[in-house]
Amino acid sequence: MKKKVFFVFLFLNLINFCAAQDKRPYAVYIDSANGIKYKNGEKVNSYIQKAKKVVPEKDLGDFYLKTIQIYIDINHFDEALEYCTKAHEVFTEKKDLEKLAKVNSFFAFIYAQLNDPQRAIKYYKIALGFYEKKNDKAGMIKGLNNLGNAYFALSKYDSSQYYFQKSQVIFKDYEAPALKAFVMSNLGKLFFSKKEYSQSEKYLLEAKNILEQNKINDPEANYNANYNLAKFYINRNDPLKALSYAEKTGDFIQKNTVDFSNIRYLDNLYNAYLLNDDYKNAAITFKKYDSIRDMMNIEEKAVNVERIKAQHEYELKQKLDTLKQEKRNLIYIVILVVFLLIVVICILYTINYRNKTEALNLEKKLIEAREKELEFDNHMKEKLLVYQSMEQQKVDSIFKSILEKVNALKTKYQHAEEISEIINEIKISVKPNTWEDFEYHFLQIHESFYKNLEQKHPNLTNYDKRLAAMLKLRLSTKEISNLLNVTPKTIENSRTRLRKKLDLTNTKEDLSKYLDVF
Repeated sequence: MKKKVFFVFLFLNLINFCAAQDKRPYAVYIDSANGIKYKNGEKVNSYIQKAKKVVPEKDLGDFYLKTIQIYIDINHFDEALEYCTKAHEVFTEKKDLEKLAKVNSFFAFIYAQLNDPQRAIKYYKIALGFYEKKNDKAGMIKGLNNLGNAYFALSKYDSSQYYFQKSQVIFKDYEAPALKAFVMSNLGKLFFSKKEYSQSEKYLLEAKNILEQNKINDPEANYNANYNLAKFYINRNDPLKALSYAEKTGDFIQKNTVDFSNIRYLDNLYNAYLLNDDYKNAAITFKKYDSIRDMMNIEEKAVNVERIKAQHEYELKQKLDTLKQEKRNLIYIVILVVFLLIVVICILYTINYRNKTEALNLEKKLIEAREKELEFDNHMKEKLLVYQSMEQQKVDSIFKSILEKVNALKTKYQHAEEISEIINEIKISVKPNTWEDFEYHFLQIHESFYKNLEQKHPNLTNYDKRLAAMLKLRLSTKEISNLLNVTPKTIENSRTRLRKKLDLTNTKEDLSKYLDVF
């Protein structure tokens, strides 16, 4: 028989050894800490420190999460808060939003337990935002319920009721009896504080009935429902019900453990005994209550928690300052880039404007050059026309003079027929109408002169037009008189008459310049 027991014992140890080999080394220490967390706090710390030494870098975040849960379970909130800060750094760096939400939930819970609801609300809202994006209904209900409790701690009952009732809406298409019992029980607690006692009792009893009907054995949900009922009946001075629910609360905790749940249970039980005039049990209960409170060393832990809270806030402030500085730097970079872009655009615009200006100036100069060239060409044509006209006039004069002399000789010589032939040849050589040639060449240069002049001054004679054409060519009085074969005095008189016809008699305007516009 002894041999059989020995082999069974050896076999079980072998199985445990193999199972331990499958686990990561740090996980074995964490399991050991979990196994004794309600019995030996010092041993728990020892196992966690051993696990910390062997945990790989990649598993550090998960190690922190497990450690936080252990310390929360045994109400070592100073250590839990310290590991929360470390986990927050790890998962922020990894950008693991799901585990970051879990860390924020831990932060919120710890601050709620430490009577710091303002900080708790901050972290509950961050966690709730994640669960809403993910449409995690269980997470949303827990987040809304926790926010309701946090506002309840601040005595902001309207805000508390808003979040509790918002979580109720989710139950319409989501079945979660344990969570629903939590919400109902918390609503009962809320309405009691608002002095709506019938409504409060209705919600508290509904929470208990949900748990009983669905046979929910969840210790936390049952503890919460019975604790709130006990507190309600204590305050309503109902001794029997108060003691009944106070005693039932004890069925859902590990008695003699050093934690806040046990302290609250003992506090309710003590008050229930007093209400029933059972002073003996009341004294025993109070002694247990006082003993556990001393063991928890609440005052010393509160100092540690405040130190860690201050450190955590300082680190968050530093991160916030760093983010603000990075944001400022980014704004400066954006401003600099925009400024440089504006400068580049201005430079490009200036270059483009200058190029356009230079192109316009060049085009203008080319037009001016063409106009000058055309003007020069016209001027040269005019000069050539005048020169040809003058030369033709001289030739005509010479031929006329010769013709006169030959006619005089005709009477003196016997060969009159030969002289007549010479006279005919001279007459043929002399152009019958030199003026027509002049006008033809003039109109090649100024084709619309006569037309424009006649439109404005329709009363001009052909002689006036010819005189105007020669004045436009800037011919002098002498040159005109030679071309027209009249005296200079005649030309002067003609000019005077022309000024009168052009309505320039009482003006100082130069006649030639006036004719330039036609």
